[in-house]
Amino acid sequence: MNNNPKHALAIWAKQYEISRDDIQERKETALRLAIDGIADGSIISLDGVISPLSQKIKAHHGVSLFEMNGNWIETAQYWTCPCCARGKFQISRLGGKGQILAKLVEHHDHMSDALKAAFRKVFIESGTDKPTSTGLALIERMAPAFSAYPSVLICEDCNNADAAAKKVISDTGRKVDWHSFSIGQISQFIIARNHAPHIIDKVKVLEIWNLARPAYVARMNLVYEVAKAAVLHNYWFERYQGETTPVPTLSNGFSRFNGLELVNGEALVHEMARSTFKHKSNYSRWRSGEQSIGDIPPPNFLAIIQSLPGCARMWAALPDQWKCPICERSKYQIVNYKKGKVSFHTHGPTRYSPAWKSTGQICIGCFNVVTAMKRELQIDYGVEVNSPFDCITPGEMRSIIRARAHSSHLVDPEMAETLVTKWQSR
Repeated sequence: MNNNPKHALAIWAKQYEISRDDIQERKETALRLAIDGIADGSIISLDGVISPLSQKIKAHHGVSLFEMNGNWIETAQYWTCPCCARGKFQISRLGGKGQILAKLVEHHDHMSDALKAAFRKVFIESGTDKPTSTGLALIERMAPAFSAYPSVLICEDCNNADAAAKKVISDTGRKVDWHSFSIGQISQFIIARNHAPHIIDKVKVLEIWNLARPAYVARMNLVYEVAKAAVLHNYWFERYQGETTPVPTLSNGFSRFNGLELVNGEALVHEMARSTFKHKSNYSRWRSGEQSIGDIPPPNFLAIIQSLPGCARMWAALPDQWKCPICERSKYQIVNYKKGKVSFHTHGPTRYSPAWKSTGQICIGCFNVVTAMKRELQIDYGVEVNSPFDCITPGEMRSIIRARAHSSHLVDPEMAETLVTKWQSR
C-alpha cells in the first residue's frame, strides 16, 4: 500500500478493527478523513464541492456556487453517463440562478405506478364492494415483471430528455402517461453537448415511439388484466452491456473499502451539502388560505379503503359514529379522493403534549396543519418544538381552521400568523 498521507483513510482503516463500543466514533473519523481524501485527490471514487474535479469545473465556468445532489457526491469523479457517454466535467453546466448544476438521477420505468393506477381504476369502474386483502401485494410483486428496464443512474440532462420526448409525443395527441424511454432509446434521439442541455431530435423521437408503442400498448393491456385479477379474482427487460454497475454510489455499496466502508453515505452528503445551492421552500404555504377541493369518493370507496392495509386498519379502529374531536368531520367526510386515489388516515396525538392528552385520534387534515406549523416554526424561525402537538392547543386549532368534506382544511391566514408570531416572541 502506498504510504502517502493522501491515503490516510485507507491506512487508518487497516490499523483498527471495528467494535460496537467505538464504531460511532470511528465512523465520524472516517467521514472526516473521507472528506479530506476527496479534497486532496486521493479518493476519486467519491466527489464533492471540494474535489479536484470540482475545482476544475469552477475554473471552467467562473462560478463557485454548486447545486450538487447526493448521487453526484456518492459517485466517482471519473463516472460517465451510460446514456450520453459524457463525464462529470462535460455534464456540469450553469443553472438559471447562476449556480453550477451537478446532478445525477436514478432513471426508472413507471410500470409500478401504472399498475397501482389500474388497480384503482378497476375498483372504480367495476363498482365492486368486495375488498381484497391480497390484490395490492400482487400488484407490488408483479410490477418488476412489466418494467422495460432496471433502474440506472444517468445525468439529469438525459432524464430531462426523456420527459421532453414524452411531451413531443403528447403534443401529437397520443397518450404516454406511463411510458418512459430506456437509456438505449434516449441515446438515439439526443444530441449531446458539453456543458449544455441535450438537443432533442423530434423526428427520431417519433420514429422510436412508433417502434416502442406496440410493446407499450401490450404492456398496458396486460397491466389492466393483472389489475382486474388483483381486484376481482411476454416479459420485457433490457440488460446493460459489460460490467456496468447501474447505480454506483457509496450508499449502494460501490467502492466501500480502504476505510470507505466506515463512511456513511448520507452523512457524507450532508457534510458536502453545507456549501451547496439550496432552493428555499415556502413553509408558510399551509396558512395561505389556498387549498384545492377534493372530489366526492366513488360509491364503493369503502371496498377500496379496506383493500389498502394501512387505511383499512385506521378505518376499522374507529366506530361508525366517530367524528374528529377537532374539526368534527365524520369518517366518510375524512375520506380523501384526488386524482383517482382514495385514502383514509388518522393520527393519535403524542402523550407528551399535555394539552392533547385526552383528545384521542384526530383526522389527517388536522394533523397536517399541526405538522406544517411545527415545520415552519423550526425551519423558518429556528424555534425549538419538541413535539408537533406542543406548538398549538386543540382550542387554537379549532379557531384557525374551516373544515371541508374530502378536502384539506382552509386555514385563517391572519389568525394563523398571530399564532406563529406569538411563538417567535417566546
